[in-house]
Formats: sequence, C-alpha cells, structure tokens
Amino acid sequence: MNDRPTIKDVARLAGVHFTTVSMAMRGHPSIPASTRERILAIANRIGYRRNEVFSALTRRRSNFSADYLSPRIAYLANQSPEEGYLKVAHNLLFVEGARRQAEALGYAFDLVFVAPGHHDSVSLERYLKSRSIRGFIIGSFIPGGPGLDVDWNDYAVAKINSHHMAPGVPFVSNDQYGEVRCAFSNLLRLGYQRIGLAVGQLDEQVTDGMHLSGLLLEQAGVAPRNRIPPLLFPSQASTSREVVPLLRSWMLQYKPDAVLCNWATIAEMIREAGFDCPRQVACASLCLSKPNPDVAGIVASLEPVGEQAASLLVSALRAEQRGIPELATSTYVQGAWSDGLTAPPRRRRTASRP
Repeated sequence: MNDRPTIKDVARLAGVHFTTVSMAMRGHPSIPASTRERILAIANRIGYRRNEVFSALTRRRSNFSADYLSPRIAYLANQSPEEGYLKVAHNLLFVEGARRQAEALGYAFDLVFVAPGHHDSVSLERYLKSRSIRGFIIGSFIPGGPGLDVDWNDYAVAKINSHHMAPGVPFVSNDQYGEVRCAFSNLLRLGYQRIGLAVGQLDEQVTDGMHLSGLLLEQAGVAPRNRIPPLLFPSQASTSREVVPLLRSWMLQYKPDAVLCNWATIAEMIREAGFDCPRQVACASLCLSKPNPDVAGIVASLEPVGEQAASLLVSALRAEQRGIPELATSTYVQGAWSDGLTAPPRRRRTASRP
C-alpha cells in the first residue's frame, strides 16, 4: 500500500483545488505569494514531493497553456456586447471586480454571453463542460433577456443583482436601499424639502424594489405635504428621449425641488425637460462610478460587489458545494455620498422632521 502524500492531500489541508497546488509549486504568477508560501509549507510538513518525471513531461508540452491548468469560473451576462453590455459602466465594474478577485484566488476567468448570437443554455453547458468550469456568477441579468436552463446540481452559483430570476443562490448587490436613504438624508441636510425619486421599472425588478423601500422609509420622516409619489420609467424606455416627457409631466405636477435618480444623466434630463438644474430643480445620481465634483450623489461600491461574488463562488467550489443551497445568503455593499454642483446647499433652513 502506498502511503506517500499526494497533491490532493496538500490541496485538502490548504483548502484549495489541487490544480492550485500544482501551480503554486511551479511558481505560477497567478498564485499570490502568501498562498504559494502557505501551500509550500504544508507540502513540506507532510512530506509531499512532486513527480519530477510527470513535471518534465508537462514542461515539454509547450502548446499546453498554463492558463488551461488553472481552475476556472465563468461570469455570465444575458446581454451581448452588440446590445451595449460593455458600454454600461456598472457592468464593467462588476466584471472587473470579479475578475481581479478570481485571479487573486488562483482561478482563471471567462466572461460568457448568454444572448442572441452567442450562447443559449444548451451551448452554454457544452462550453462550461469543455472548459471544466464548475462554477459561475449570474452577472446582473436584465429582465426580459435570455434566462438559464441548466442542471443546477452540477454547478456552484452566485448572483449579482438578478433578484427577479430563480434559483435562490448566494446573492451580492450594491445597497440600493441604503443608498436611497443616504442620498435622501443628505439632500435634507442641504436644505431640500420636496425630494422625488425617479427610477426604472426594470431596476426595481432586478433589485426587488429596494429603491422604493428606501424612499418610503425616508418619506415617513417628512411632512406629508412633501411626500412626492415616485416616478417609474416604463420597462421599454431605454433612452432619455423616451423618459424626458414623463419626467417633465411629473415635475410639473408634483413640483420637486430635488430629484434622486439612478440614471447618470439626470441633470441633462432635467434641463431637457425645461428646468434649470440646479437653480430650479436640484438632482443627485444614485449610480456614480467615482466621485464627480460636478454631480452630487452616491458613489456605488461596484467593484467590491464583483469581488464578493467571486469570493463566495470560490468558497463554494473549494468546499465542493454545488447545487441550490437550502439557505442562500444576501450581501449588500454600501456606497457613499459625494457632494456636487447639481445639489448645492440651499439658503433656507434644512427641512425639519415632524
């Protein structure tokens, strides 16, 4: 009986995949130094030695990419580049955060489109199996786009947003509920009293109504006369030209002195609607990707959302956990308020709460 330690013994003790051990012992640059040192220490402690004959044969296969030896995860999007997926800043930040964290943990990373002209569920499963991918992130799927019909028991899965679609798996999102509350309270601090919220119906589907939940809680603390009904842009509206007439009608009816919106172009939209921003109507964006002195609003923590989703997925893979869990966790990553010229302080006193 052969009792010599194996590479899988090292992997089990280190809590990593055996291919990560192999790469660490070969000094692969994708393995962080701290992880490599920990794996080498465990290998030395239990007396594991590499099979040098096999290693020599592997080195001679020059056409066999080292990247192929890495365990892989996939990030799935149900909107194609041709449909504008890569032009949306928050998509790119989610992907970049997930990619960086996956590679730091020793995993190769594939961005895969489940969309017309790319993959459907059948070709997706073929692709995943051909690449030995056993885990993927559902990356902020949009309602109405292609869904997934795969054998969930074969995969570890995590979600970014995508609250509208089954199954229930570990979920990560930026904190829309907390961000609306933070922005609302900061506008009150700056002296605005009639604060309205304008968001898309699709956004509420994807986030399970988090924007409206935050608004309702904040409105409970202001005078009833200053509680403005929210404006929901129709699901089919995707351009400012389509929503500006709705925005104008809503502002004429309810007369907000400040508008919260998860469209980055809200200041331009207010001006297109015929109002001076910020002199007549101030505004704050709920989706700033970085601080901008010209625009007030919330700087959302989008790359950390991707990082957390990748961490959850890798943890499940290392623990050999696949399929739909009985209890799925939800993680919300908070953003932060940033002052800007679209919401300057008002001279009147800050609105009091009854």
